[in-house]
Amino acid sequence: MRLLWAEADEIWNEYHEREGFGGYVSADFVEVYQALLGLQDQVDTVLEWGSGLGVVTIMASRLGFQAYGVEVEPILVEHAEELAERYGPDAKFATGSFIPDDYQWGAELPGNPSRTETDSRAAYDELDMQLDDFDLVYAYPWPDEHGLYLDILRNHSGNSTLFLSYDAREGVSLARIESDTEES
Repeated sequence: MRLLWAEADEIWNEYHEREGFGGYVSADFVEVYQALLGLQDQVDTVLEWGSGLGVVTIMASRLGFQAYGVEVEPILVEHAEELAERYGPDAKFATGSFIPDDYQWGAELPGNPSRTETDSRAAYDELDMQLDDFDLVYAYPWPDEHGLYLDILRNHSGNSTLFLSYDAREGVSLARIESDTEES
């Protein structure tokens, strides 16, 4: 894993000022890796929202999960696919938004999707999957966008989907999302 992390750092150092890299911020990969290790017997399918260079998706793939990443920036997806060829060839990536096309942001929700791309088409069709097909969703939300992420999951994920998130101040957190989409 350390070789993967080092190469991702090299890519960032070389390209971070180029178009398409402006929204990329890497998490603490060691901390996320430890969290994924602890989930090996609990989930099968992992989806990384805003996968950037794909490091978390590749780590999940190497740990035996069916791992997918969605990213709105095509240049980041290209780099992720190149890294996956070397470090996690079973990892799958799609270009597009993690926000389902039929999702409606509720004005009553706290926060504001100020940094998340909300105008791009969702990437789920490219994966031939939907959000409710995943057992675990991982994301590194922008500040004040946790409400958006949780609302998307409540309205579009499967019942009891796990949400693993990273925050620079709080570290890694895990929550079980009770979906509003399940019929009684």
